Amino acid sequence: MGRSKSMTCRTALTALAGSLAAVRMSVAWAAGEPLRVGKAVVENVGFIPLDVGMETGIFAKHGLAIEELNFAGGAKIAQAMTAGALDISLSAGPDMQFVAKGAPEIAIGSIAEFPGFMAYVVGANSSVHSLDDLRGKKVGITSLGSLTDWLAEELGRVRGWTAERDRLTKVTVGGSTPAVLAALKTSQVDASISSAQLGLQLGETGEGQLLSDCSAYVGTIELYTMFASKTIVERNPDAVRRFLKGWYETVDFMKSHKTETVAIAAKVMGNSTSVQSRVYDRLVGKLSSTGKFAPQAIETLKASFVATKSVDQSVDMKALYTEEFLPKPPT
Repeated sequence: MGRSKSMTCRTALTALAGSLAAVRMSVAWAAGEPLRVGKAVVENVGFIPLDVGMETGIFAKHGLAIEELNFAGGAKIAQAMTAGALDISLSAGPDMQFVAKGAPEIAIGSIAEFPGFMAYVVGANSSVHSLDDLRGKKVGITSLGSLTDWLAEELGRVRGWTAERDRLTKVTVGGSTPAVLAALKTSQVDASISSAQLGLQLGETGEGQLLSDCSAYVGTIELYTMFASKTIVERNPDAVRRFLKGWYETVDFMKSHKTETVAIAAKVMGNSTSVQSRVYDRLVGKLSSTGKFAPQAIETLKASFVATKSVDQSVDMKALYTEEFLPKPPT
C-alpha cells in the first residue's frame, strides 16, 4: 500500500529551479528499490495506473518503491528529466520531440492512443458552443511545447484557421483544476484544453461543461507515453522492465476492478465517484495493455511534428522509442 505526503517545489527539488509543479510527492513506503516517477499533470486518468499500482501493492510486488512527483505540463517534466531528477516520466507522445532534440530520455511504452482522453472545456456562461466557435478565440494550454499546445495548433490546422484574425491565441494557464477554473471564470480564456474528466466534473458542479473531446478532429495518435532517462536505462534496465511489468499488470487489474479503480482515482484527482465512474466507462478501456507502439499512431505523431515544424521531416521516429523493456507475451 502507498501513502502520501506534500512538499513544496522548493523543498522537494530546489536544484530544478522551479521546473517541478508544487502539487505533491507520494512515496510507496513498502520495502523495495526506489524509483522516481513523474506525472506531467495530476488530473489525468491516463496516469492513474501509477496510483492504482501503488495502492494495490502491485509495484511493491515487483520490488519497487515508487516516489511520485507531479508537474505542470510536458515541458516542465521534460526539464526535470534533463536535470536528472526523474527515472521515469508519464507524459505525452508529442514529448518525443524532446528526444529528437537530444533530451537524455527515450520512450519505453505506450499508455494510450485515443485522443478522446483530452477535451476542450468551457465555463458555465460561455458563448462558445462548438469547436467552430473557437475561431479567433483564446484557448488555455498547460505550457508551451506540451500536448495541449500541439492540440490547439492542430485544431487550427485542421480547420484551416491560418489568417491572423482566425488563429487561436494560446494562453498558458497550467494543468491544475483551480488554474483552469480561474482562467475560465475571469475570461482569461474562452476555453481550455484539459482532461475529459475535468469537463465532466465541471458539468456536475455547474461550473462549466465538456465542449468536445479531441477525437473530433484528431485520429489515432501516440497520445500518452512513458519515458525513461538514459541513465536508468543504462545503469538499471531491470528496474525499467519491472516498472513496465507492474504498470501493465495494473492496467489489466483496472479493467476488471471498476470499484477499486474509481475509488482510488476519485481520491487522487479530487473528483466525485459519480464523475469518476463515467470517466472509467469512457476511457479506462482505451488504455494500452501491451505498451506496443502502433505504426499509425506514430505516423500521426510524426505528421504533427512536421506540420508544426517542431522536428525536421527527416526525423527517424524509430530512434525515439524502444519496445525492448516491455513485458513479453506468455508463450
